Amino acid sequence: MRVAAFANPGISSSYTKIRLDKNENPFETPPGLIEELRMSISAVELNRYPDQEAASLKNALSEYCGFPPDWITLGNGGDEILLNLMMAFVPRDGCLMTLSPSFSGYEQMSGSLGVRVKRIPLEFDGESVTLREEKLVDALAASSPDMTIIDRPNNPTGLAVSTEFLKEVASLTRGVIVVDEAYVEFGGGSFLSNQEDLPSNVFVLRTFSKAWGLAGLRVGWGVSKPELCKKVEKVRPPFNVGVLPQEAARVALGYSEWMRARVNTITYTRDRFIEEVKRIHGWTALPSKANFVMVYSKCDREMTEKTFKKMGIHARFPDMGALSEIPGSWVRVTVGMEEEMGIVLDALKELSYRI
Repeated sequence: MRVAAFANPGISSSYTKIRLDKNENPFETPPGLIEELRMSISAVELNRYPDQEAASLKNALSEYCGFPPDWITLGNGGDEILLNLMMAFVPRDGCLMTLSPSFSGYEQMSGSLGVRVKRIPLEFDGESVTLREEKLVDALAASSPDMTIIDRPNNPTGLAVSTEFLKEVASLTRGVIVVDEAYVEFGGGSFLSNQEDLPSNVFVLRTFSKAWGLAGLRVGWGVSKPELCKKVEKVRPPFNVGVLPQEAARVALGYSEWMRARVNTITYTRDRFIEEVKRIHGWTALPSKANFVMVYSKCDREMTEKTFKKMGIHARFPDMGALSEIPGSWVRVTVGMEEEMGIVLDALKELSYRI
């Protein structure tokens, strides 16, 4: 399959709104869901505070994921839940451990709370990014972190650390393990298999922003045993999830087949894009279990940024943490529509002549 398979002659380099920088779902909300939301929300009493316990949404999530309502935590996006977790389990000057690179929000939040961060470096062999598991195990023993956050798949690399290893990590630490599954629907398997297999010190974070395509709602949710849930509830602000987001998320859960169909389309496009990138001289596409792909080249970053800007492509040039010393261009590209991915491939082809 050649680059031309992605190309759309109706889209030119003057197209200036190719938004592939925030890992959003490129598909619009289905009309049926919009209509059902319109009818449902018309009955909402906007002059009243939302249900502080969000019972209806928790019951719907319980049916969806198979865990009891009192195991479920809700937040104004996954970010708020992460912040609440840090406040609940990591004291000031306490230790948070995570991967490097990883989701930038972890460091931003921990910094605002005065938390020390222990970073476990990922490694790059020229084709893929890996985690040396023994490094993380050794760091657990040496640092005794209050909390360890592992995003799987990892943002920005797309790496999915195995659930078997994370269960081992949970058994080795005194602290809480947060498994951030913001992108889990796109591959890699979930930590939420059944109640018996969920360790007592593990909190699994999920979101409506990515696979569900509802980033504008700002609804995050998480699952853990009630003992952890209760501690998070103690620091959760009252009425933190509004009445409209609660109702919209509840209704959206009835469209899981639509969600899975769109996820299948995105993962198919992702895998084809990775194959095409590998055919372009000087560029490498890392394996990915998310709705984004990290591409790398020894090409000068400034030149890459200029070329992307010229072609109207908004992509992410993230802080690569432990990998930042490797020279060249690291670009995280959200998987969009096929036509958009074709333009990204055109940009990489143009840059390949400069490598």
